Amino acid sequence: MKAQKLIIGIGNRFRGDDALGCLLADALRARVPQDVEVIEHNGEPASLIDCWQERQSVILIDAVSSGAEAGTIHAIDLQARGLPEQFRSFSTHAFGIAEAVELARVLNKLPARIGFYGIEGSCFSAATELSPVLQSAARILQQRILDDL
Repeated sequence: MKAQKLIIGIGNRFRGDDALGCLLADALRARVPQDVEVIEHNGEPASLIDCWQERQSVILIDAVSSGAEAGTIHAIDLQARGLPEQFRSFSTHAFGIAEAVELARVLNKLPARIGFYGIEGSCFSAATELSPVLQSAARILQQRILDDL
């Protein structure tokens, strides 16, 4: 039986700040209650929809590049609205996330609760570490998610 709550960390571990979702998934996995599953995903739309089927609550986490100040935390209730246009154009995965959410909305396959947390990144080049500003923001977001659970 699948856990009713799912956290999906989206990213690429080898592209600097783009690793945010993967690294937060690692950090959260050990700290969430037993009724919460945490996975890592590359952002491909069709398989994202498959991931959240039969779930009541989903949190998506990704690094974004919308022009806001690096380290800015964005929180969006995707049940209420889609991703803003600037995320569709500039996030390294938002096209896939936006496409998956809107397709699921049309097909009536969105979970009852689905939220998106994005942190504004600053470095998406080949690297295996988050920038210092993202490391700090990731700690804040991790605690926020744990408090919300």
